[in-house]
Amino acid sequence: MKVQVVKDQADETTFEDWRNEDYMNKMEFSPLVMFVVIPTIVQAACLLFMGAAMLLNTFIFA
Repeated sequence: MKVQVVKDQADETTFEDWRNEDYMNKMEFSPLVMFVVIPTIVQAACLLFMGAAMLLNTFIFA
């Protein structure tokens, strides 16, 4: 599989369309929420589920 390199320059309208369509480029989100709050919630939930699994195993197998 070859990579095709396009050396054409984008005109102003193409550039503006890309800037308006790209989600990360528009920055219509809070980076703090996306990169700090959501991963923290996921990590805390995993920690709680791991603790619950260990507690359940203690009740079942001990």
